[in-house]
Amino acid sequence: MPDGGRHGRGIQSPSLESKSVCFVGLDSKSLTMSRLTLDRWKQLSLFVIYFLCISLLLFFNDTYIRTAPDLKQLGEYHAFPSFLTYILGGLFGGIMIAIFELFLLGNLFKKYGLIVLSLGRGVFLVAVYLAMTIALSFAYNVVTAQLPPYDPAVLVGVWEYMTGPVVLINLVFYSVFVIILIFFHQIVDLVGRGVLGKFLFGRYKVPRVVDRTFLFMDMNASTTVAEQIGHVSFFELMQDFLVQAGIEIREHGGEINKYVGDEIIAVWNVDGGARRALALKCLLAIAVRLQKRASYYQEIYGLVPDFKSALHVGPAMVGELGDWKREVAYMGDTLNTAARIQGACKKLKARVLISEDYQRLMIDTTPFKMEFAGKGRLRGKEKALSLFRVETVEPTVIEPSDGKPSGTEPTDGLTSLESARDSADDSEV
Repeated sequence: MPDGGRHGRGIQSPSLESKSVCFVGLDSKSLTMSRLTLDRWKQLSLFVIYFLCISLLLFFNDTYIRTAPDLKQLGEYHAFPSFLTYILGGLFGGIMIAIFELFLLGNLFKKYGLIVLSLGRGVFLVAVYLAMTIALSFAYNVVTAQLPPYDPAVLVGVWEYMTGPVVLINLVFYSVFVIILIFFHQIVDLVGRGVLGKFLFGRYKVPRVVDRTFLFMDMNASTTVAEQIGHVSFFELMQDFLVQAGIEIREHGGEINKYVGDEIIAVWNVDGGARRALALKCLLAIAVRLQKRASYYQEIYGLVPDFKSALHVGPAMVGELGDWKREVAYMGDTLNTAARIQGACKKLKARVLISEDYQRLMIDTTPFKMEFAGKGRLRGKEKALSLFRVETVEPTVIEPSDGKPSGTEPTDGLTSLESARDSADDSEV
């Protein structure tokens, strides 16, 4: 039996017959949570920087209005306290807007179109801005006048400021920039994280060859399931299934390249996806997530979805494709091979198959229980390839009305794993 170690860095792992069944990534919540937390902090930082820039623009606008010789002086003006007020407003405003947009608003207005969503959330956040502006106006007048907030002079100052041209112009600025921010934040989720930047800066306008880790995964017996539960319920099931898988892909540092029917194609860089085995850990985490939600799926859909998947690594051509509808697409033999490996899952009775190229790059294979599944020519390929099957948590099997386990398909005429291994050198899978 082939050895499961990787020798490129002088680290040799024990044989694949190792009894270890500790699935790294399933219980290491600190890894996934820290990645998700880092992503949240990154977004929050961008929100704050965005609003600090807006605050600077508003400060300069305020200074111009209050000091312009052809405009009426709006009371005594103190530039430095005003500057601090705007900076603090941008800081706390960015944090507050980020908290609302990223954590609190959830699916508010998401059932509507992008325009209604952006306008609806924009109006809500503008109302928050007005409340903050009133509070900051009180603070500014209290500090500059050295009077308590309920003093008539403070109240008059707040009233004059809130009804003056500064707030009106600031409100217009703020409303426009908030709606733009929300619109682009939703566009990022629509086209995929990391994809919008590639389009904006033309990263792949000129096609190039890159080394990537590719995951191909789809739902088992999707045709049978669609026939059993109907196309409406099946669409909802697919949405639920893809969302759950997408959560783990994102938390494990991957990027969803595209959906093809019930199939997900995801991409990692080689270091994270293969050497650190994040793509494999992602698949094991998806299996655990589906198992934990088994009762939910059974209650809502009458079955529990299962999947088959493949991991492969290698060079691919990447670039922008299309004219009327453009996308960043990967092409090449590596993707074709990954698709063929996934197609062999049913024959080899595996939930997760990895190629020898992927297995060879793994720095440490000891946390995973894997076995040699066979060596042979994949359909349409000339070169024989060794495949390894990786154990996951056992899928929850529900007996549907026809008596056949959900997530399985008839296997009449298929070579068993044992016979496939026996005839590995001259078989095609």
